[in-house]
Amino acid sequence: MGDFDNTKRAIGVGKLDDSARKDMFNKFVSAGGEIIKEKQPQKEDETKRNRPEPKVRTSTVSRGGEDSRSGGRGGNQNKSSDSSNSRSQADSKAQYEKEISSFSARFGIKLKCWLARVTPFGSSDLTPKFMHDFSIRAKQALIELQYSGNELLANQQYSPQLSKALDKINPLLVELLAMGQKLYNGPELTDITDPIMVAPESPVAIERVKGPIYALFKRMYILYPYQETLKKSFVQAFDELQKLEGKPSLIYANKKRKVTQEIDTLFDGFFDRLYLVVLRAENKNIPLISRYMENLLGILPEDRPGQRKSGENVPGGKEVETRDQKKEEESKDEDKKEEEVPLSKEQAYGMRLMQMYSIPKLRKKFDPKNEFGHISDSDKALLALFYFYEFDDEYSFVMTTKKIDIKPGSINGVKVDYRQKMLDIYEGTRTIIDQFRIYNDIIRELEKHKANPGANYIEASKKLTGIEQKRTGQSRTVRMAIKEFSLKSRDSLLVLIKDMKSKKEIVANMNDVLTLDSMESRKRLNKKAVKQCIMEAYCYLMALYDRLDTGDLFGGLVELTPEQMKASFGVDLGNTNAESSQTEFADLDKEGIEPTNPQTKATATLNSKDTAEESTSDLANEENDNSDEPLDDDILPSGNPF
Repeated sequence: MGDFDNTKRAIGVGKLDDSARKDMFNKFVSAGGEIIKEKQPQKEDETKRNRPEPKVRTSTVSRGGEDSRSGGRGGNQNKSSDSSNSRSQADSKAQYEKEISSFSARFGIKLKCWLARVTPFGSSDLTPKFMHDFSIRAKQALIELQYSGNELLANQQYSPQLSKALDKINPLLVELLAMGQKLYNGPELTDITDPIMVAPESPVAIERVKGPIYALFKRMYILYPYQETLKKSFVQAFDELQKLEGKPSLIYANKKRKVTQEIDTLFDGFFDRLYLVVLRAENKNIPLISRYMENLLGILPEDRPGQRKSGENVPGGKEVETRDQKKEEESKDEDKKEEEVPLSKEQAYGMRLMQMYSIPKLRKKFDPKNEFGHISDSDKALLALFYFYEFDDEYSFVMTTKKIDIKPGSINGVKVDYRQKMLDIYEGTRTIIDQFRIYNDIIRELEKHKANPGANYIEASKKLTGIEQKRTGQSRTVRMAIKEFSLKSRDSLLVLIKDMKSKKEIVANMNDVLTLDSMESRKRLNKKAVKQCIMEAYCYLMALYDRLDTGDLFGGLVELTPEQMKASFGVDLGNTNAESSQTEFADLDKEGIEPTNPQTKATATLNSKDTAEESTSDLANEENDNSDEPLDDDILPSGNPF
């Protein structure tokens, strides 16, 4: 009606007489106009009200009353609405999948990965540069978080008081410390870095490392919104630890600076690139903060921080104790010292193999030119390197020699070449040597700086702190490389040992006596049964791994404490420094008389019952033979492990 009124008003219908109206009407009709009758709403409403209601046909087979009929109609309507909702959700999900998987989305992913140097534009393989960067910087950052977390949460003396002090501020702090500590996972990192260690110049197929990268990214994704709180947790925890330990503040300032820097390295330097790896692997442009990403990673509500309450224990930490409980435990510790679970026979045997040489003898054997004379005898990285050299010199041939007949096996229907697998593990030893060379260069840099620090005290102090931090990080890198090698080698030999005790399918000549060539006849395992050679190599690796994982060679300090030196080597720290090593080299022949580390104990220690007759002539030439030497019976009760 409004349109007609406006038209009438515009042409001035009210001012026209009948003839003028008729002429205008004829012009409109001749120009093609149509006659439209104006609607009369009031009349239509009246006709609707006067129209009779339509008759509703009732069913003759109805089993209920009006309520049942109305309920049935409502149920059908609900079902139809639910089905329509589910269809609409499925359609929207399909539309979303299509959108994030479109050509433009995939093109954008390739471009981002190429610009970030994560993958080439036309391939999904991870670039060597990214993998090397991850294996060095990201790995070191994860190790730093684990060490710092262990120092704060696994310290039996101070962790309970530390947790209680942090709980007074916010229970979330302790929970974040534990989650930061758990970012590091040794086997996962090994799976990620192994391919680039074996082939440093080759790209890595993304499918090969997809699983462990997803697992690491999931843990980082959960902590991503809590980066600043995580830093504050470590800073506050070290402040509380300083109050408890009472050491100089500079020590804790360096620790706080180091751990906050590594958190930045992880979340500012690698989190975005790991996100790109996930996008490239899925080939979908998934938003970072989205329900789709959370479902892909399998994140549950209980995985997020905020679940812990004040006073609760945290995995990796120590349960909060009261003073009375602590006193009771201390009183019980003295009574239970003799009841502690002893080392396994294999581990104890391996420890005795490692204790056959004193530190000066290790230096004479593996550093005859005294290239590492400037490094302290208590240096953990140096000792770990010497023990690795000992395994490489005396035992590693069991992983490479063709005189041990190793047959291929199968796992879940997949053929496995155990010999090639051990060869691949042994090839990784080059990384250990390279990492220790870097460590040696850092120590020389530290010595030069101490000898000539410069006139500016502040700048010299800053540089000294930086070099010491580099030394600490590189020491951990060296020890971690040796630990990973010993773990993988130990596990590969364990497969052979289990088979020799059961099916006897892999090692075909397990009972043959292994006779080495003239150049290698000096080796400790010469003229021993194959099964015994494998067992002794396994025991040595087991002891080496345990010392690096939880023993005296583990920890954030780069050198052994005087107590550890006394317990591990039976000497005072002051008598084992680099300056006195030269005089000890001169007296090596006299050390054979000492009962602590007789060199002649080595040969008799490793003689098995199966080869006792063949090695009798060798034993006759040895001096200071002791009755406490390890025999086969020290490994397994029966004396014959197979």
